[in-house]
Amino acid sequence: MKTLITITLISAAAALYANVPSPSVPATGGTTVTVMQSQGDEQLAWVDEQIRAILPARVGISEGIINSLGDPMKMKKTVSAGNLLAPPKLGSTGLLLPKIVEEPLRLQALMNKSALINGKWYKLSDPVRSFTLSEIKPTSVLLSGKKGQKLILFLTKQNSNIKFTTK
Repeated sequence: MKTLITITLISAAAALYANVPSPSVPATGGTTVTVMQSQGDEQLAWVDEQIRAILPARVGISEGIINSLGDPMKMKKTVSAGNLLAPPKLGSTGLLLPKIVEEPLRLQALMNKSALINGKWYKLSDPVRSFTLSEIKPTSVLLSGKKGQKLILFLTKQNSNIKFTTK
């Protein structure tokens, strides 16, 4: 109640200080909206036009159509639960997961103590998938795994114009 009285007093005081007749704009529902504008406030005329443009009632879907719509969050039961299989439990062995196929490791080039493996350059001690590049030889590299696995990749001649010379 105090808020309503305060707002009424503030708006009455503003009307007294303005000494300007306030233009009234009819709004929806038979009420009238009063727009306060002081003299010389021509820059706000555009704002007043925009306010008048949004005041007319908008036409949308009737309330009857909205009330006739069903709840979009409720699922319709079309199949009885007895005909469905139970969903697989996470971590069960019966669940088939897609297999990820990785491209095999290929040594493509060796240059200045660096190895080009599958299009990426590696130096000594760099990780290569689950291996570590542990040794670079003139025509091969040695990859070491965490569990003591060893993998040797050899250079293959793919172009007859390239000649390999080793010391």
